[in-house]
Amino acid sequence: MTQVERWGLLELQVDGPVGVDFHHDHDGAYVESFPDGGRWLVRFMPSLEGTWHYKLADEAHSFTCTHSTTRGPVRPAGTELRRADGTSYHPLTTTWFGTEENWSEACRALAASPFDRVRLRVPQRLAQLDQQVQDLLAVDMAAEIVIPDDRFVPELVNRLAAYRNVTWCLEPTADLRSRAEQIAELDSGRHLVSAHATNDAGVPWLTHLSVPLENLRGVSALRRDYRKPVLVDACGYEGNGSTPETSLTPQEMLTRIWEGTVRGAHVAHGEWYVDGEDGPWSGGGLRPVGVVAQRLRLLREVLDELPDGVQPVDDYRDAPTLAVPGSYYLQYLGEHQFPDRTFNLPAGTYQVEVLDVWNHSVRRTHETVTDSLTVRLPGTQYQAIQIRRTS
Repeated sequence: MTQVERWGLLELQVDGPVGVDFHHDHDGAYVESFPDGGRWLVRFMPSLEGTWHYKLADEAHSFTCTHSTTRGPVRPAGTELRRADGTSYHPLTTTWFGTEENWSEACRALAASPFDRVRLRVPQRLAQLDQQVQDLLAVDMAAEIVIPDDRFVPELVNRLAAYRNVTWCLEPTADLRSRAEQIAELDSGRHLVSAHATNDAGVPWLTHLSVPLENLRGVSALRRDYRKPVLVDACGYEGNGSTPETSLTPQEMLTRIWEGTVRGAHVAHGEWYVDGEDGPWSGGGLRPVGVVAQRLRLLREVLDELPDGVQPVDDYRDAPTLAVPGSYYLQYLGEHQFPDRTFNLPAGTYQVEVLDVWNHSVRRTHETVTDSLTVRLPGTQYQAIQIRRTS
C-alpha cells in the first residue's frame, strides 16, 4: 500500500478534469485535478495518520498516512501563528518578485540567509512557481504566494495547496471576497489567506492581516483591534531607489523590523539597491547586497529561542517588550540611547543579555534578583535586552 507521511504530498495521475473525494474515519477532503505539461494530476496533503480511501474511475483505492517528520502547515491561533502540531511559528520573511532565469541563484542565496519565508508573485507560467515552491520546501522555507487577480486561482490552488509550506496573499480588488472564498473552497490544506492593504481585514474569510506599515508602532493597535496575527508585508526597502519607500537607510530598515517584531507582528524585509547584481534583490535580483539581511541573523537566533506563549506586554510603555511575565523578557530600545533599564522581577537567578542589534554582538551576564534588576547599557542606539529566568 502507498505510504505518505502526515502533511506530505500524494500525487496521482488522472485521465482529465476530475474531482476526487478523500475519506478518513475522522476527516475528509475534496480535491480537483489540474493540467501539467500534457497530463492531469491530483495532489493531496493528508492531515491525519491512518488509512485514507478514495475512488478513481469508480475503482476504490487507499493509502496509509504515516507519522510526520515535520511540524506541518501554519495555522492562526488568536493573534499568534502556530504550526499544525501546535508549536509556535515566528517567520522571518523577505520579498523576491523575480523571474525564472534568476531563480536558481536567488534560491541558493535564500538557503544561506537568515530568512525562512519568502514572498513570491504569481508568474505567467505556473509550472515555474510550482518548481520554486518545491525548491523552498527542500530547504524548509515557506512561500507566500501573492495573487494579483483571479485569472489563475483554480489551477493555482489545485496545483499548490498540497504543499505544506504555502500561504496565500491576495491583492485587493472588487471581487476580493469571492476570490478568498474560492481559495477556501478549493484548498483542502486550509492554508492561511490574507489580502494586502485591504480596508476590511477583520472579515472572517481572511485568516490574518497583511499590511503595509511604515510606523511600526501601529502594530499594537492592529493586534488589539482585529485580534488576528499581523504580518507587515511592506515596511519599506533598504536601498537607493528613487522613492521614499525604496531608499531607507540600513539602520532604519533594521529598526523597523525589530520594532514591529517586538510589538508582536511578523515584519518582512525588503531591499532595493538599483546597482545590485541583476537589479534590486526584491525586484528579482540574484542575492541581497545590503547589510540588513546579514544583521538579521541575530534576530533569527532570538526568534528561534522564543519561549512558548510570549506576548507583548504594557508594563514598559516607553519601549516595546515581549514577555512571559516572571520568566522571559525581550525589549527593543531602537533609536534611544538609554544608559540603563530597570525591570521588576520575581526573586531568582536570571541570564541577562544586552544585544547590540546593529553590530551583532551579545554581552551576557548572570544576575541574582530579589525584587528588581537594573541592566547597564552602552548608551548607544539599536540595543535590545533579553532576560531569561534560570532558577
